[in-house]
Amino acid sequence: MLSIALATVRTRWVSFVGAFIALALGTGMIAMMALALTATLGTPHEGPQRFAKAQTVVVPADPRGDPMELPAALPDATAAKAAAAGPVVEDRTFDAPWKGGPSDAVGHGWSSAALTPYALSAGRAPAAPDEVVLTGAAADRVGSTVLVSTPAGPHPYTVTGVAPATWFEDAVFFTDTEAARLSPAVNALAVDGGAAAVRSALGAGPLVLSGADRQQADPDPSGGADALINAQSMAATTGGIAVSVAVFIVIATFAFVVEQRSRELALLRLVGATPKQVRRMVVAEAGLVGVAAALVGCVLGPIGAGRLNSWMLDNDVAPSWFHIGLNPVPLVIAFLMGVGSALLGAAAVAVRASRVRPVAALRDAAASGRAMTPVRWVLGVGLLVAAVATGWSIAGDSPTYAVNPRKYGMVPLLYVGGLALLAPVLLRPVARIATWPLSRFGAGPLIVRQNTLNGRRRTAATVTPIVVAVGLTAAMICMQAAGDHTKIDQVRQQTRADYLVLPAAGKTLDRSATAALADLPGVRADVVSSAHVYIGTEDGQVVDSLNGQAVAPSSLGANGVLHPRVLEGSVDGLGDDFIVVDRKTADGNDLVLGQTLTVWMPDDTSTKLRIAAIVQTGLAGDDTYLSAARASGARPARAWLRFDAGTTPDSVAAALKDQAVRVAPVPVYYDTLKAKLKEDTRTAATVILGISVGYSLISVANTLVMAAAGRRRELASLNLAGATRGQILRVIAAEALLATVIGTILAAVAGAAVILTQRLSLTKLVDGAATVLPWGSTWQVVVLCAVTAVTAAVLSARHTTRGRAIELAGTRD
Repeated sequence: MLSIALATVRTRWVSFVGAFIALALGTGMIAMMALALTATLGTPHEGPQRFAKAQTVVVPADPRGDPMELPAALPDATAAKAAAAGPVVEDRTFDAPWKGGPSDAVGHGWSSAALTPYALSAGRAPAAPDEVVLTGAAADRVGSTVLVSTPAGPHPYTVTGVAPATWFEDAVFFTDTEAARLSPAVNALAVDGGAAAVRSALGAGPLVLSGADRQQADPDPSGGADALINAQSMAATTGGIAVSVAVFIVIATFAFVVEQRSRELALLRLVGATPKQVRRMVVAEAGLVGVAAALVGCVLGPIGAGRLNSWMLDNDVAPSWFHIGLNPVPLVIAFLMGVGSALLGAAAVAVRASRVRPVAALRDAAASGRAMTPVRWVLGVGLLVAAVATGWSIAGDSPTYAVNPRKYGMVPLLYVGGLALLAPVLLRPVARIATWPLSRFGAGPLIVRQNTLNGRRRTAATVTPIVVAVGLTAAMICMQAAGDHTKIDQVRQQTRADYLVLPAAGKTLDRSATAALADLPGVRADVVSSAHVYIGTEDGQVVDSLNGQAVAPSSLGANGVLHPRVLEGSVDGLGDDFIVVDRKTADGNDLVLGQTLTVWMPDDTSTKLRIAAIVQTGLAGDDTYLSAARASGARPARAWLRFDAGTTPDSVAAALKDQAVRVAPVPVYYDTLKAKLKEDTRTAATVILGISVGYSLISVANTLVMAAAGRRRELASLNLAGATRGQILRVIAAEALLATVIGTILAAVAGAAVILTQRLSLTKLVDGAATVLPWGSTWQVVVLCAVTAVTAAVLSARHTTRGRAIELAGTRD
């Protein structure tokens, strides 16, 4: 049968064009995303970066023996002790964003520049307290004055030089004396001496790094891998969707190909072909088409990857140094998956092709009979069952997964895929519902409906990509938007304030701003500091590290600005010896209410704190609270303002006008966050859904063009019966439009199922979980599908009906 399959593909290639295009584009999508995903794996930058020229590096050690996060500092006497092993360079790192520059710029003393090393591209080194060197700035900046936000407050500095930027940080270099004034603590030491000598001089305590271990002291010890997490997530999500979409559409396409060849298969049975031989031939044909299409897709993939790379850089999905290269391994994987999709699609219909009796196949050539195969039934029902089970399991065990697209994205994909595969069996009831309002307008709508139902397999092949395109758009965007709103709503429901104060740049409120907040008349300012702490048992065994919020005890509880949902204990009337942890932390570390913990603070000091309450797990990270009086080394990150009677926002704004802060009403702040999340969702949807929607639209057009060639005799018969060519084309357009409506209804069902399933989880996280309906994006995709379907159907039918009707209706096959 292989030789027959080869001859069939060669002589009847027109019948396989649609499957070839679907497979080639599907393989191209898979190859593109596989190349992108591969580019995000591994370590892009090997070896030490920040301290590349340092022989030995000394940094504070956390309780586990790893480098502590900033702003951890070394003891004052450490530099003097290390000097016994060799010359020492004191390194300080602190927030130093400058107006017009990057908001995450950090400051160093100029002597630290040689450790990377930074080399001046223009100008000279700073020599006076009011002089700086900028990295990544243009040469014409030399001589200009910039306003730099320092830990002591904003101050103008003269730019004396510029240096090329590095991938891991944007730096501002001060004189060593000025850096020590702004940030007295020493965060690291570079020692020009051997590691053994340094350890001998320092003894126990600080962490001494040399060789490749110096990378542990870098701003990004992963060598750039951490900076690619967002890109990796996008590539993995899109790759999963691309594979699923390709499989769904390929199955529908091959089912239609077999439908169009029913007479040919019947003739093979008449001349003696066994069912097994027919199955082998269908699978062999799919393999031949799949190999050719997969090869083309592997050529298209790298081309698309280059465009994707540019898009990711332009939209800040990946860092500026990210590059998608040409790697043979992803292309081999894409090739195998493309061929596998073809074989899976053929296997889904091969059994039906082999079991159709010759006479029945000849009799059913004009009207489709049973459109569902056992494989398609199993896949469709199985996906729906899996969607319900997955959503129910997440709601019961891990409701926080419902706000994470990576962890919850499988639910909408399963719903959409299940309904897409079950489209043939749902066509009749949905078509009747869609055409019922039009039944009173005469026989036209009924003819269109009956033509649609008579060609169920043709219609199913058209509806499937429409369900995928519209359903994925509605379900994925709705799922992500609802999750984003829930994140904001949880924080909003757990705070009680009038205004919020944030740093104008960077992540920390400077000393001047915090002093000004303390002196505001008629205002209660609750300052929240970020504190990365380590928790351990009472005897000092470390169990976890947490990102906590250091606050005054009065900031928590019924009368405080922060009132998290308490599950055990209480947050009212606390002293300074408390710590509050969330349910996830408590369960993960076997912590109980009232337990005493050893807590290591950001400056490496430790204290004993009692678990006063266990609260609901937050959606924005660890929900850990401790007293600001005990959290030494914590950085002030924001302040919540509550006004006394008679205090006006204008008076507060006037009092803070000279500070490097942003003051915003709390409702406006949350609305801004929601708008930003909405924009981020739209950006992610552009690539995650845009590729799949485009593929689906091409598949719609492809199917309708294939269908037109098989309907030549049917259309000619209509012409002989008295229908004009214009009437025929209008019927064809109406059929395509009806298929779009059917696909949209099924997609709406999938979207509604996703909303209901997700709400089971969201209602456990917030009161009144938001339901976001992406009407705009959904209708845009619906219109695109309708325009594509109608245009492709009319143009292909117009081409098919050229010539005399009597010739088109002839018996020649």
